[in-house]
Amino acid sequence: MTAFSTDDDLLAAELAFGLIDDADRHLAEQRLVEDPAFAQAHQRWQAHAAALFADPGEAPRPSTWTAIVSRLPANDITSPRSRASLRWWQTGTVAATAAALILGAVALRAPTRIFVRVPVAEAPAAPMVAVLTGAKGLVTISFDPASGRMTSVASGLDIGHHSPELWAIPRDGKPRMMGIMNSSAPGWAKVPADARAILSAGVTIAVSVEPLGGSPSGLPTGPVILSGEMVAV
Repeated sequence: MTAFSTDDDLLAAELAFGLIDDADRHLAEQRLVEDPAFAQAHQRWQAHAAALFADPGEAPRPSTWTAIVSRLPANDITSPRSRASLRWWQTGTVAATAAALILGAVALRAPTRIFVRVPVAEAPAAPMVAVLTGAKGLVTISFDPASGRMTSVASGLDIGHHSPELWAIPRDGKPRMMGIMNSSAPGWAKVPADARAILSAGVTIAVSVEPLGGSPSGLPTGPVILSGEMVAV
């Protein structure tokens, strides 16, 4: 089987765009039946032709080609090689026109898309609670991450002339001071930033017995009497 050549592809393009002479048309159409590669090339060029002639617009006058060729001294059409070059140039021009028309139609018909970035609000952190138990009484702690405020309620907590101080103890084991709580009535307080940053589910909350006014060192100095873990509500 003879290899499919550039001239064969040119002939298929000429047949698709109607640029072939009547004398050669019959032979070219016969090849559509006998040569699958030629038929495939013709189908490809025919698709380009269909796109062009779907909306051909105003056809150029027959003298247009002559006028263009006359202004191109390099296109000497006296030799077979030059005629082949001219055929390719004409066919390529028609194909390029088809592509331009198709792209123009798509640009005019495609709706304009405007992308607007919509901010997505982050879900607020869930409140947390902890129930502290031990040898002396019971303490319930609730914490609101949105406001940073803590509520404490003590029951049966009697440590005499001392202050019950709350501590947050993360996995690193280093206590963060949360403040002194009221052992006789519910209390509300703003959690210090250092402790607020590590408060999460699983963090241990503890109560230590400290001198009046709280730990002088920033760390627990007295015995830890109550403890429990924070859990998300």
